Amino acid sequence: MRIGPEPVLQNQQLTNSKSISRSHTAVIFANDLDAFGFGSSMPEVGALPILLRSILGAHKAGASRIVVIIDVAKGLCLRDELLQTGRIPGSVEWCEFNPGLVSLPSLLGRLASESEGHLVLIAGDNTYHPSLHRHAAEWSRESDALALKTGDELVGICALSRDIVIDFARTRPAIASSIADVLAWVILTHSVVSKSVAEEKWQCVLSEQQRLSAEEKLNGWLVKPTDGIFARMNRKLSIPISRQIISFPITPNMVSLFTLGVSFAAGAFLALGGYWNMLTGAVLGWLSSVLDGCDGEVARLKLQESDFGCWLETMCDNLYYVFIFAGLTIGLVRTTGNRSYLLWGGLLLFGALASFLTTGLQRQQLASGRPEQYLALWHKKADSRSSNPFLYLGRHTEFIIRRCFLPYVFLFFALFHIMNWLLIAGAVGANLVWMIALYSCLTFARARASTLPSQSVA
Repeated sequence: MRIGPEPVLQNQQLTNSKSISRSHTAVIFANDLDAFGFGSSMPEVGALPILLRSILGAHKAGASRIVVIIDVAKGLCLRDELLQTGRIPGSVEWCEFNPGLVSLPSLLGRLASESEGHLVLIAGDNTYHPSLHRHAAEWSRESDALALKTGDELVGICALSRDIVIDFARTRPAIASSIADVLAWVILTHSVVSKSVAEEKWQCVLSEQQRLSAEEKLNGWLVKPTDGIFARMNRKLSIPISRQIISFPITPNMVSLFTLGVSFAAGAFLALGGYWNMLTGAVLGWLSSVLDGCDGEVARLKLQESDFGCWLETMCDNLYYVFIFAGLTIGLVRTTGNRSYLLWGGLLLFGALASFLTTGLQRQQLASGRPEQYLALWHKKADSRSSNPFLYLGRHTEFIIRRCFLPYVFLFFALFHIMNWLLIAGAVGANLVWMIALYSCLTFARARASTLPSQSVA
């Protein structure tokens, strides 16, 4: 392809991106990726080429336009390699850059003049925690530029105002050919805010050792802040399983459905009754708990998170409780012949369904845009009202009903053959859950409503 005085921008409309607020342009520097000492022009981290991780990270952060700068001589092979993945968003444009024909300042200036928002410059040879893309995308323009740094080292992401980029293009510093050069000029001529970033949040990938370090850091990014001791125990098994899964064309939703099948098998064994059947059901329930972490891990490893996936996982979690509680009730009746367990099972089923509805309502109330953050948001609001005994109780006992903890309870009761006590405790607990969830939902709604007048005056 012959390149004229201006770089060629080619828009690949391959996927329908989610309709969200997008206001900035992401410019990804990938013109020297093939300089690495790897067999491929792009090393992989988490089974994805590092350049694809940067593209998907910028897209998820809300970039309205993503421009990938590639070498004019070798960029075609790199672009084709990425297009074959079928993961390139429709907002991506490929810029075959020839420094002998056009300067970096003029290229960035043209992009800034065509953009309504600020520019985010991203080095394509690094891996980044998703929060770094969000920081740059949500930059509030406190200065002319934002630079992310670890100590004195540039992370590889910076945000520049539209005006400063146009000024940069007008000045045309001859030596500017990288993000570091751009920032060096900005520091001398304008104000720059530096944001400190932990070393664990990013990794430059220029060697095999650095690639292995990036893989290790990626494993750390899979652990959620809300994970307790039992969730972290499960992660020690689920992360290695997820690492094997991503080598195959398996989606997170497939993992969710498979886990649902294991949950059904656990309920079926519990329903058969008898000591060994119930113990087998408890073991399968624990296995489904471990696998329950895999769908989210696969989604984060392959950058395939979606609202539908979060909804599907929630439905599978709810059905898990239905399967094991129904199986427990039927199994106890079959084992003992005591039909009074049906009453306890009915109370348990009612409490579980009411809990699903109330927690679903509160998830919509607190985190309709980011449903995966529901638990962290609920913790924050409950902690702010620690003087409320009802919310205090809920905040410090909610771990009991988590998918990562309850299977261990089942194993304990099944091992000591006291599943009848588990049914009774479950019936009481499930009805406490929906009461606390409904109470907190109403409390938080009233608190939010009371702040609206002051916000409207402001």
